[in-house]
Amino acid sequence: MLKHIFAQSVVSYFLFAFIAMVGTSYINFLPSVVSALAGGIGFSDAQAGEIVAANGYGALLGSIGAIFLVRKVEWKPAMYLCLLLLAGMDIGSVWIADFQLMMVWRFIAGLFGGLCMGIAFSVLARLNSPDRAFGTLLFIQFSLGAVVIALLPSLQAGMNDYAVFYVMALLALISLVFMFVVPNLNSQQKSEQAVAPLSDNKQHRWLLMLAIMLYNCAASGIWAYAELIGLNAGMQHSNVTTYLASTSLLGLLGAILPIITANQFGRLFWIIGGGLLSLVSCLILIPAQLSDTMYISAMALLFFSWTAVVSYMLAVTAELDCSGQLATIASVVSLAGSASGPMVAANFLTEGDFSPMLWASAGIFLSSILLLIKPVSHQEMVRKLSLVAR
Repeated sequence: MLKHIFAQSVVSYFLFAFIAMVGTSYINFLPSVVSALAGGIGFSDAQAGEIVAANGYGALLGSIGAIFLVRKVEWKPAMYLCLLLLAGMDIGSVWIADFQLMMVWRFIAGLFGGLCMGIAFSVLARLNSPDRAFGTLLFIQFSLGAVVIALLPSLQAGMNDYAVFYVMALLALISLVFMFVVPNLNSQQKSEQAVAPLSDNKQHRWLLMLAIMLYNCAASGIWAYAELIGLNAGMQHSNVTTYLASTSLLGLLGAILPIITANQFGRLFWIIGGGLLSLVSCLILIPAQLSDTMYISAMALLFFSWTAVVSYMLAVTAELDCSGQLATIASVVSLAGSASGPMVAANFLTEGDFSPMLWASAGIFLSSILLLIKPVSHQEMVRKLSLVAR
């Protein structure tokens, strides 16, 4: 029965998206990772940010390698190997207490995770609907993130603070099981609805890639320190984890937005709107006297807008190249932003004051919005002309 799962079925979209998510699954519950590293494991706040940044930079390097591999290797054998190595690196992390060794170890783990992500993104881009594929990916990311954030305190109490790495390893092993179920897609298979590139303006592509990187940089920087921001405001740890787990569910609505809107109002409308909501979330978090209501509102805005904006931006890149290679490049750019976010945020931290980091994030969000306007509006214009010509 499992052999009859078709490449364009709902189940297949889910499985492919889950596999694509696992390579950088730690991003989905990044505050819990940072909190564990800076808590019971014993690293400082800044060191915790540097460790997750090293993980991200390793993933970035792995994704760059995937750009050159996606058209040269069979994706399934490559994924089997990378997922197995990733699970081994995650489990091995529980025996490391030295800062420098942890940095190197997580960098290597990120390398295998980035290879997984880059290869899987090229597969997602070859499915029938990139909006649906990447919307499903973001839906899974945030639903899983909410579950893990909610369960980790209990897991840490029953095991230890390294429990977060056991969770990462488990997700990689689940993906290995899914790999035996998903259908085969050859490297040349293209979407049935694929269209010719809508714009060959290289300047527009560079602007789009830079915007993707900046947006993810700002969002992941806030996400990395979201739990510590709440704790610094005097909130109880149990309340903060509950707030993050519950508000992250709004990310599910943002993820399905590209699926249900079907380009209504155009992608530019949703991308700019979501970017502005992200900016507002930064401003809400800045005041020193941060209330629970303000914290919940800010995180709700961030989660909802983050998934929607990233889904739309990735759909734009997938539409430009139906072979999937540009989508893999977009995954590299996205990872560059996500990996840099904690590091950039750490550089703006002062003892007990997150406002400089939040002001910097707001500025980065604004820059991303401005960069997106020209390439996305141009693409939408050409797309409309292409539809009229048909």
